[in-house]
Amino acid sequence: MKKKFGFGVIGTGNIAKFHADCIEKIPNASLLGVLSKSEARAREVAKNYNAPVFWELEKLLYHPDIDIICVCNESGLHGASIAKIANAGKHVLCEKPLETTVEKIDQIAEVVKSTSIQLACVFQNRENPEYKQLKTYIDSGILGKILLCQTTINWYRPPSYYEGSWRGTKALDGGAALINQGIHTIDLMLDLMGEVALVSGLVDTLHHQIEGEDVAVAALKFKSGALGTISGGTALFPGEPESITLYGTMGNIAYSGGKIISSTVSSIQQVLIGYEENPGSAASDPMAITDQFHIAAIKDIMDAIGNKRAPKVNIDQAKKSVALINAIYKSKGNVVKPN
Repeated sequence: MKKKFGFGVIGTGNIAKFHADCIEKIPNASLLGVLSKSEARAREVAKNYNAPVFWELEKLLYHPDIDIICVCNESGLHGASIAKIANAGKHVLCEKPLETTVEKIDQIAEVVKSTSIQLACVFQNRENPEYKQLKTYIDSGILGKILLCQTTINWYRPPSYYEGSWRGTKALDGGAALINQGIHTIDLMLDLMGEVALVSGLVDTLHHQIEGEDVAVAALKFKSGALGTISGGTALFPGEPESITLYGTMGNIAYSGGKIISSTVSSIQQVLIGYEENPGSAASDPMAITDQFHIAAIKDIMDAIGNKRAPKVNIDQAKKSVALINAIYKSKGNVVKPN
């Protein structure tokens, strides 16, 4: 692996600063530049990080020592940013969602295919050891045949979260509660259960003054034959930890707030006794999350580049959750096949 990787960050919002903090904690990573469009945030970056601020993307792109650029701007601008980065020969680590529609993700795939760069998308919750243990249990068949998967992201965001922001807009967020907040848990659900054959969903805006949805529900039929449900929102005060509960012919298991909380399988019950560690949930605070999983995602793309392998969450992986969410949006109560 290359001894040192230079990083640039596009954006100066909360998640961009989170990336910058994580990069500075990795010994063989170095933050070499941040792209800002806000003078106030640029001053904050200059104060908190030993990295120059750029006002033009091209100057960041052609910094000779930058290898990887973290895309942390508005979701609906990811595709345009990635195209410029790829054409400049830099690798990409993009925050979720990779883009707001399947069509835009397919365009990204075409651009990346014409270059030799690596692209990874941040679905950091896959790096949670508790989630990895959950996946091991499911893959082992310990629950028997999975019959039902119930997924909830019943969160809350105050009205101020959306005021004067791109969040909740169709153009830049692609929707709201599902594609911004819910997508992480939906990604885990798909990783556990496999592809969805049919979906019927309803979304609505019942509380916030936004274009996108703040309450959503969906019924699913997976290609495995199992059924599933999703409920989500950002109007569900005060917000509760996201959860995935799986029911099989030999027992069930519940995963909530980033940890396995219960199971009717005796061997799993024994492991759970006395275990209280909680990695955190963003149910009511978007930044109430640990940085260790983001650090793992950053290290993964560094290792993928160094060892010339595909990142764990590549374009195909990142596309799955967007395809399902797009299908829910299109459904309006009808049955839809996700792309």
